[in-house]
Amino acid sequence: MRVLIRIAIFFYVLIITIIGLSGLLLLAHLVDLNGYEQFLAYIYRDPKAGTIAGFVIAVTMLISFALARIIYGRQAQERIITFDNPLGRVTISLSALEDLIRRMAVKTSQIKEIRPEMTFTKKGIKVEVRLVLRSDANIAELTADLQELIKRRIQDVIGKEERVLVRVHVMKIAMEVVPGKKGIEDVEIEPPLHFHGYRA
Repeated sequence: MRVLIRIAIFFYVLIITIIGLSGLLLLAHLVDLNGYEQFLAYIYRDPKAGTIAGFVIAVTMLISFALARIIYGRQAQERIITFDNPLGRVTISLSALEDLIRRMAVKTSQIKEIRPEMTFTKKGIKVEVRLVLRSDANIAELTADLQELIKRRIQDVIGKEERVLVRVHVMKIAMEVVPGKKGIEDVEIEPPLHFHGYRA
């Protein structure tokens, strides 16, 4: 399937390149406009040439639509997990599992932000996790525990021992800023004091 996607990309790039170069050569006056006009006039007037040109255009359009369906179908396939139960087929949206991972990470105080992205292939489930951590986080221990937790949780949800590959990328380590002080310090911000007579 990946070979077909590469062929589709090459096809679209080739078509766009041919059209773009033709337009640039024409606008730069590097080719004679009369040559274009004579070629189009020949196709327009000659029935055989017109038939051949129409056939080439139709085949190009059909190939384009077929490759577009392949790319779209591949992307849609990678966004769902499908398995068969005795009573019928079950599909699970990967966006639902991504939301589950986000809610699960909220319980970990060392994680300030998490952005999971999942794909499903024949080799298993791939999870790309981008993290923003707090400054008190032990990165090695936290990421190892998170990888194992995500893997186990996904397998529990889908109900089978599917191969799960979890990759973690720490994008940022957030530091807490103390108001009134220069620079950034690794301390928590205390809640603001209410003025006299304030009632919550």
